[in-house]
Amino acid sequence: MKKILFDNQMFTLQRFGGVTRYFADLVYNLPADEFVSEVPMRYCENHYVTETYGHKYETIKFPPNYRLRRRLYQLANRYCAWRAVKRGDYDLFHPTYFSPYFLGAVEDRQKPFVLTVHDMIFERYPQDVLFYDHTIEHKKLLVEKATHIIAVSENTKRDIVELLGTSPSKITVVHHGYRAVTTVAPQLFDRYVLYVGERKGYKNFFPWLSAVRPLLVKDPTLRIVCTGNPFSKGELELFARWNIADRLAHISADDAQMASLYRYALCFVFPSHYEGFGIPILEAFHNGCPVCLSNASCFPEVAGDAAVYFNPHDAQSMLDALQLVVESPTLRDELRLKGLQRAGEFSLERMVQNTCDVYRKLL
Repeated sequence: MKKILFDNQMFTLQRFGGVTRYFADLVYNLPADEFVSEVPMRYCENHYVTETYGHKYETIKFPPNYRLRRRLYQLANRYCAWRAVKRGDYDLFHPTYFSPYFLGAVEDRQKPFVLTVHDMIFERYPQDVLFYDHTIEHKKLLVEKATHIIAVSENTKRDIVELLGTSPSKITVVHHGYRAVTTVAPQLFDRYVLYVGERKGYKNFFPWLSAVRPLLVKDPTLRIVCTGNPFSKGELELFARWNIADRLAHISADDAQMASLYRYALCFVFPSHYEGFGIPILEAFHNGCPVCLSNASCFPEVAGDAAVYFNPHDAQSMLDALQLVVESPTLRDELRLKGLQRAGEFSLERMVQNTCDVYRKLL
């Protein structure tokens, strides 16, 4: 029996998010006859750990703002992780983010460690990185020191090779897998296009929204439903200036509501200039939602022929693609069928098995 030690970095940083969903699915689904896992931490409010997989940890009530509580959690949990790494009671270490706090202890114990790289967004868009954020330099260091790298797409692998000069032989591509939600909420909105996640910079949300405004004007029953952070004051003012304030809705959705949003949407749209993988594409596929995507980055690799694509730099292309999907029930039915078929190539079981293959090569 081989022991895989994971740390708590992202489980402390995130309550929700694709990275922690990935690690929770991996940690709690390793084959029990071959591997045992450990995540040393004292405090945790991560949804996938505590709700999806039912592992309970301590929490504190004060301060009420999670960002402030998180800092306290980081201090306690970092010490738990460092002690576990230094103790050396494991066969392989798999950190969940890029803080190099563990490097000395791992090297002292002469243990292999595997690093998963989900994207190279910071390196592609350094202008969006806050001055006190050291992710770029920490990631570069860990990529250099890691025994092996897992990249979540061929696109991410190419970026690691190009931007960091890493040997391709040191990198294995393991696509994300998706665990379908079994509980679906009732329909929440009528006639809507779904947008999921953040809306900043490279996400290309505002240029896309500007491009598709003519469709909203033409079809007064059509709405854009967004998840992620609530609309800011500036965003609401922009929607009002564009005379579409009543055509956008926001919802902070739980898993059952997210499944409903995908299931009943006319389509899901993802206009980003760059993503490492794009888990929402798999969410849409599994829930029978037609998909309309940017033709950039990893999207064609993930979606294949199961999506309608547009040029994210061309307003007319973005408008034409959305209009094509929204106005054609036949096309939407075709995309639903192709998406469900494509989803079978990205199972949770395949992701876990391919990751275990990387572990086996190093142990």
